Amino acid sequence: MGTRTMTVIAILGAIVVTVLTALSIFRSDAFRLTLAELREVYATEQSQFMNIAGMSIHYQDEGEGYPIVLIHGSEGTLRTWDAAVTAMKDRYRMIRLELPGRGLSAQVGPDELGDGVTLHGMVMELIGELGVDGSFHLIGQSSGGTVATRVAANFPDRVEKVVVMNMPSSPVSVPRSARPNAVRRAMILNDDYLQFRTRGFWDTYYSYLWGAPERLSDELVTLMYDQNRRVRAPMAIPLIPANFSPEQANKNLEGVVAPTLVIWAMADPVLPPNQLAALTSRMTQAQLTIHELPTVGHFPALEAPELIIPPIEAFLAADQAVDVEQ
Repeated sequence: MGTRTMTVIAILGAIVVTVLTALSIFRSDAFRLTLAELREVYATEQSQFMNIAGMSIHYQDEGEGYPIVLIHGSEGTLRTWDAAVTAMKDRYRMIRLELPGRGLSAQVGPDELGDGVTLHGMVMELIGELGVDGSFHLIGQSSGGTVATRVAANFPDRVEKVVVMNMPSSPVSVPRSARPNAVRRAMILNDDYLQFRTRGFWDTYYSYLWGAPERLSDELVTLMYDQNRRVRAPMAIPLIPANFSPEQANKNLEGVVAPTLVIWAMADPVLPPNQLAALTSRMTQAQLTIHELPTVGHFPALEAPELIIPPIEAFLAADQAVDVEQ
């Protein structure tokens, strides 16, 4: 074997070792954060914690007036509502929480969850402990809208009005083949090989979900990267907001009787415009107001809060559901 061949083999061997070492590091917890570390970085003066169903749940309670409960989506945090809370807390009591396993909230494993624990029940326990004994408004984005409609359907005498944004009407799954090449490559590298979602992944993925990627801030990408590199632990199925059957989804949506504002971002690649009709056709008992956002993507409360706050305020202030200008 010649010297050149041996050199090539040595180089290839070094590359293989380097790649395998990198994979083992990413697949370990070396780049992950504990819940305590996340709280050290991201807890604010408004952060409070309450034990619900054996989990330490992060929430913030700001402002005075009629209470509004805000629920984030599956990969979100209560930071989803920063702009809305800032704009509305002078007139409303804004209560926002992080669902189990998200943001700064703890979670329990599948074998540790008590019988009958539900996300909508946890929401009601939280606001009950905060002294909200009467009616309130609900706002939910994406699968947070799923949780909001469950609350509204199960406690119709408590929910005054509901606002949902780009929420699934039934279980939804977007195959990789339907996503842009850059997103598919990021998912293959991060999910299949590294088994860890890097900051670059979140930059690519959120750019895909945004109607106008130039609205995506570095601060938000960093936040989502950090929040999603928590030390991995299995999640109990009842604590996954998007995990429901079509039959149960129909039951929940048909059970919503409160006037409901549906804000729909029309540039959403996950829930395109045809999903708006799929949702509203199932909400047969609620008086609906529809507000469309033509150039916004899947997370309107994050991408374009200035476009959602005026219609929300108009809807909540009206005696009845109102038509808001599209």
